[in-house]
Amino acid sequence: MKTAEQVLDLFLERRKFYQAMHAGMAEIAAIYDGEAVVSLPDMNRDEPSSVPNLLAQGVDQMAGRISSIMPQVTFASENPGSRTADRRAITASNVITGWWESDRLPMKMKNRARNLVAYGMAPAVLRYEKTRKMPTWEVRSPMECYPNVDRIPGTIQPADVIFAYQRSVSWLRARGYEFKVQEITGRADARADTLMLCLEYIDPDGVTLCIAGHSDPNAYIFGWQQYAQGIPTSMRAVEIEKYSTNGIMTASVPTRLTLNRPGGQFDAMIGMYYAQAKLMALEVLAVEKGVFPDVYLESRPGEVARFLAGPFDGRSGDVNIVQGGVIREQSNQPGYMTPQTIDRLERSQRVTAGIPAEFGGESGTNIRTGRRGDAVLSAVIDFPVSESQEVFAYGLVDEDKSAIGLAKMYDKGATRSIYVGTGNSRQPVTYVADKVFTHDEHMVSYPVVGTDMNSLMVGLGQRVGMGIMSKRTAAQLDPFIAEVELEHDRIQYEGLESALISGIQQQAATGAIPPMTLAKVMTLVVTDKMELAEAMAKVTEDAQKAAQEAAAAGGPQNADQQAAPGAASLSGSPIPGASPGQNDLASLLGTLRTPLRGVADRVGAPDTRTGRAAV
Repeated sequence: MKTAEQVLDLFLERRKFYQAMHAGMAEIAAIYDGEAVVSLPDMNRDEPSSVPNLLAQGVDQMAGRISSIMPQVTFASENPGSRTADRRAITASNVITGWWESDRLPMKMKNRARNLVAYGMAPAVLRYEKTRKMPTWEVRSPMECYPNVDRIPGTIQPADVIFAYQRSVSWLRARGYEFKVQEITGRADARADTLMLCLEYIDPDGVTLCIAGHSDPNAYIFGWQQYAQGIPTSMRAVEIEKYSTNGIMTASVPTRLTLNRPGGQFDAMIGMYYAQAKLMALEVLAVEKGVFPDVYLESRPGEVARFLAGPFDGRSGDVNIVQGGVIREQSNQPGYMTPQTIDRLERSQRVTAGIPAEFGGESGTNIRTGRRGDAVLSAVIDFPVSESQEVFAYGLVDEDKSAIGLAKMYDKGATRSIYVGTGNSRQPVTYVADKVFTHDEHMVSYPVVGTDMNSLMVGLGQRVGMGIMSKRTAAQLDPFIAEVELEHDRIQYEGLESALISGIQQQAATGAIPPMTLAKVMTLVVTDKMELAEAMAKVTEDAQKAAQEAAAAGGPQNADQQAAPGAASLSGSPIPGASPGQNDLASLLGTLRTPLRGVADRVGAPDTRTGRAAV
């Protein structure tokens, strides 16, 4: 593991390499936050931007579509068909999903999607939170991220990475680093709000955290003055924390797919944005001067013009009184092509950065049907959304593997419980990391890459309606369904419950179920003592006991015993067989239905009684 001095030297080298990229990120952040200023050096003034903030609109819309769906985690069974192996794979998937839900990863993914779209990278660091006994994701700012310089765009985990950020002295003191602060500042009375430059170096061997400088202009260390910006290479760094991760790379830096270096989707529109903002500011100034034009005092021949009262600004309402001259106004109108140029710059930004008018609730003038509008919007955003979702899917695989490694390292065979699901479907899952994660190979996939929530649900419904997709497959692709097997069981239960209710209603209408028995079932259900199936089983058991007691007693029956035959019908008992008398009657009726049999002629002399020949 590297020392604090080595981390400082490496940071100084990488800061030069990433300086231009971080400067571009700062410009993107200024435009997104609405802090961009239009400089007008000829007028010695600055103006705020007064043009549509297409960049912020595009970042929010694209990031919202990318993160509107959470991917699904799938572990393969080591022995398909074995119930134990299959259940272990399902439990492993549920544990990862439970970590995501408990850590509020869906909300963090919205932030990471904005970083990926705007800055070109979405770094995060995996930690093991000892209070909740589970891994957690820390979203980091791309402007403080310095990964190794030989990375290929589209890769996920870097070989190593440095995170440079500022923390106050009070923050460091609260975490027990008072002595380290005194060592780096050379003072015991450093102000609590003094910002210190912290360097966090992460590689597969572990994490090294050190202090490399501060921004106090009055602090000296061995004759060297330190600043948060521009630290001398000979400046000493102090290590404040170091720990090993046993070969687990806990940092992940997914990057957007580009040609040579990480870059945001809207980097190419920065120049056009400032050109439009500057031209708009100049036009506004020209319009203002048109309302309040420049005033000149011209002397008449042989006279010297002077103001008796004034000069007053036209906005004051006062009257200028002059002697020996004439007041004239000069109006400067903006160029006739100014509005067209401003609109042309806006269109260039939309085309270059892929920001359709639909992002702002508008529609192009040549769009006549909803289908055409969907096709235009799809051509602009589907492929960027698809690429970003694939980057996040591969990134989450590596991050999940790091989370599994941390869980095994810190849990050490301990039993943990975590809740999985949303709403009423939330259920606890108990696991042992060493047993449930026999391997860390798994797949993280979005249901339909390049599709947001609305398009996904419409597409699933259409495919199920056409009969080309099963409902179970649609349930697996639906992000709202946490556990497909549980949802499938509930659907079957609801269908059987509906059939059961229909059967009871028919029997009650025909009088097959006595009102007293039906009232007992209703009471148990309405008072929430039992579910419908449990109430029916309870009433049936009571009826059977009452019938047995009535048969044993042989005396007069009470109300429960009288209702026993009707209550027994709730259990679906078979119809009793025919009695012996009914069997005899059925035999007699069968005999009467037998047709008459003809007697064949006999050979020989004819019978005197019948006239037929003997056989």
